[in-house]
Amino acid sequence: MIQRMPLSHFPVQLVHEPEIENAYKWIRNFISEEAWNVRKKAIEEYLGSIAREAEPFSQPINEGTRLVIEKDRIGWYLYLVHTYLYEPHKYEFYQGARVVPIFKRIGTDLELLNAIAGINKKMRDLVKNRPSEADAMLFEILTALLYARNGWEVKIIEEGKSGKSPDFSVSKGKEKWQVECKRQMKTGEYTYKESKKRQILISQVSKMLTHYNVLLDIVFHVELTTLPDSYLHDILKDVIPTAKKPGRIVSNEKADIDISFVDISAIEKHLSKYFVKSNSPQHLELVSKKPVDHSSFTSGFLGNFFYVGEDSVNNLYISAMSNAFGVHCYCDAPEAISAKARDVRNQINDATRQFDNYTDGILHVGMETFDGPEVEKARLEKIKKTMGNLDVEDNRLCWIYYHYFQSYSRSYRDWFFDETVSMATSFINPVPLLRNTFLIIPEKDIPIKDASHWDRDLP
Repeated sequence: MIQRMPLSHFPVQLVHEPEIENAYKWIRNFISEEAWNVRKKAIEEYLGSIAREAEPFSQPINEGTRLVIEKDRIGWYLYLVHTYLYEPHKYEFYQGARVVPIFKRIGTDLELLNAIAGINKKMRDLVKNRPSEADAMLFEILTALLYARNGWEVKIIEEGKSGKSPDFSVSKGKEKWQVECKRQMKTGEYTYKESKKRQILISQVSKMLTHYNVLLDIVFHVELTTLPDSYLHDILKDVIPTAKKPGRIVSNEKADIDISFVDISAIEKHLSKYFVKSNSPQHLELVSKKPVDHSSFTSGFLGNFFYVGEDSVNNLYISAMSNAFGVHCYCDAPEAISAKARDVRNQINDATRQFDNYTDGILHVGMETFDGPEVEKARLEKIKKTMGNLDVEDNRLCWIYYHYFQSYSRSYRDWFFDETVSMATSFINPVPLLRNTFLIIPEKDIPIKDASHWDRDLP
């Protein structure tokens, strides 16, 4: 039986973020209080249903669990911001780091956003009719706001009135453009399949790793899906029990594996002084002894828990940890890198079909960069090849803006957000249309110039 701590005994520290709160309330205004309570309850019931309190990997792995509400994604995003502002003991750090910065930008420029023709209908459509399309529609809204911030008059074009049409038009004096927005999915299917296979591989050795408090750094040189499910067990079953010091324990054509050990005594010392939420950045950093990012970290532990508050919704905290393991994985197989480096060819082709035949067009493409610098370099090469093969005489497309995003969460800061923008044009001597090009990061906070965020050190 898991113990509970009354919320009144927990040191809740509410954040004061007026811009984020203004954006939250603005979007919530498009949903009745009754409807929001129903949606919030459904989200919390789902979160409660996927909570696991058992020994690591003691339950069978099937399709895996994604901590996201697919059908009501905008409801999920509102819930993340709601907990960030009002119920921080339930807040999900990694998912929230993707969403909270978007709300901050919206709230910062809410007056400009409200002045955009058609914005209210767009928002009603999002929250009531197309809640699963939150990523794509928020990207459209942020892009429309970008033009308003740059002094353009923006008019959102209602879909379905005249067949194919762009997302919105912009004008300044006699100059007019049509604008289309395309947002890639956060993660491609290849990454989901690789993640599922990684979990299966690790599940075969999880009990042994937990028993010996093992940390592994694995670099696979072949696609994970080509390996038998027992691969890690077969090569580690005789090695782990005899390993006494950090170092390389496996090196072959399929993988290099380094071992180190979880510092249980340091974790117990930390737990005696501080509250640590399960699966929070603090939890994972204590186990891994470093921030967790591109390397696909899997961990588990044996210990004791307690709930904060009366319900059981992403509010599980750790009171003790007796054993733990962690596995950092990365795959440098060229086939894997290429599969993750998703091109934008389809987005460009779809966009050109949206444009009319008498107004010049601009395309904005949004992508997230969670798979690491090698993947982004490969993606850039694919984009260059696509641009080289683009027939600019056959359509009205004149400009493409590529927006790359990445979020992080750390034990010492709830969220960081990185953004890189690049552009391409068919003009020989182009005059940029936008002075400010960043959708989310305030211009004064731009950390690097003329470079990509994946080329610098992580926070």
